[in-house]
Amino acid sequence: MVELTIIEALNLAAKNHNEGKLKEAETIYRKILEKDSSNHNAIHLLGLIDYQSGRYKEAVEKINKAVELNPNTAIYHGNLAMAYDKIGEEEESAKNFIKALSINPTYDKAYLAHYNLGIYFKDKGRFYEALEHYNKSIELNNNFFEAHWNKSLILLLLGKFDEGWKEYEYRFKKENPIDSRKFNKQKWEGSSLKNKKILIVSEQGFGDNIQFIRYLALIKEKQGYIILECKKELKKLFETLSYVDKIIEKENKIPNIDFDFYIHLMSLPMLFKTNLNNLPNKPPYLKINANLSNELKEKLTGKFKIGMVWKGNPKHPDDKNRSIDFNKFKTLIDKFKLFKNISLFSLQKNAEDNSEGLKNYSITDLSSYINDFVDTASIIKELDLVISVDTSVAHLTGALDKPVWTLLSFIPDFRWMLNRDDSPWYPNMKLFRQPKPGDWDSVFEKIIIELKDVLNSAIQH
Repeated sequence: MVELTIIEALNLAAKNHNEGKLKEAETIYRKILEKDSSNHNAIHLLGLIDYQSGRYKEAVEKINKAVELNPNTAIYHGNLAMAYDKIGEEEESAKNFIKALSINPTYDKAYLAHYNLGIYFKDKGRFYEALEHYNKSIELNNNFFEAHWNKSLILLLLGKFDEGWKEYEYRFKKENPIDSRKFNKQKWEGSSLKNKKILIVSEQGFGDNIQFIRYLALIKEKQGYIILECKKELKKLFETLSYVDKIIEKENKIPNIDFDFYIHLMSLPMLFKTNLNNLPNKPPYLKINANLSNELKEKLTGKFKIGMVWKGNPKHPDDKNRSIDFNKFKTLIDKFKLFKNISLFSLQKNAEDNSEGLKNYSITDLSSYINDFVDTASIIKELDLVISVDTSVAHLTGALDKPVWTLLSFIPDFRWMLNRDDSPWYPNMKLFRQPKPGDWDSVFEKIIIELKDVLNSAIQH
């Protein structure tokens, strides 16, 4: 049998590698290194196999060795950056992406380097630099829809609504699209709906639905019959909307009902050309008739009643930044001891792990009385203030036009924008922002100062 040259062996290994035959490729790469221990191609590709197999530390080690042997190959630095990112070494990751682009600005994966640098600078709060990298990524690969999506979030965060809402539509083209269903009717583009039925399609989280449901009042002005698809947890709450004609629960398939047009709920801001001057912000747009039990009414006592939520959905991709660990939140609760005339209530669902702590701090746990959003809304109507991290409760309180203080991480969700302590979406909301990543203590200090002013004002009136 004729022995292969190293180049022929590399080509054969690469063929196996590209076909997903990683074990076969790895065997050949190792045989090449037995003959040529400094073959940087084989070392790099073995490191790539480690990366593809989830062995990220081993990948870093091998690809670093390949870089030492051949420091001027862009793809080596690019793949090393990807491996560093997986082990949480973001500074090393960014450094290597930048190096890869300096060697060859248009190398095969350059669009991914720019995309990842966009994420890096966004997390640092350097939003315009992030935008530059997303734009470069799109320039190199216009069909890389993740870059369009991330770009939209920064544009909206910066208040650049016109372009931001358009880019936001790329959420349907991402690798994991917001909604992969293919509707067999015409997408609504703002025409008259007289004698027509329109399906409003639910998407994303509870807070998103509560925030953007306000647009249905504008659709009703088009004289159509509105069918609202929503998550079952929101159905009872949205049944209170006078301008909705029919509500159906969301399923994984297209609803088997008659309709003429459809539109996704969060496409409505773009359709209505929403900007800061015409944003529909006239709560309360959710109105409920509170129906509290006598037992619950007896619990909701006090001169100044404050409801609290310190954690959101643990499945949210940014939950580690948005939520506050109860042990940290107790720092704020400790400061509440300064005030004699407040009563504290937990609106937190699934607060069982903190039940003992709630008792120790004289916080009334209302979770057993909360079965749905209507229950939460009924309680909120009886409170003087809600203090919440960025969750659906903050949106619900805002939609009811009750005072709400929302605690935001250093890099907030796009809807809260930047450098302001109010929300254009909710006139009765005040925003408390982290001045740096993870700094909740500064947020708590601001809350106590603000609470003193509010209580003093309440006493005077």
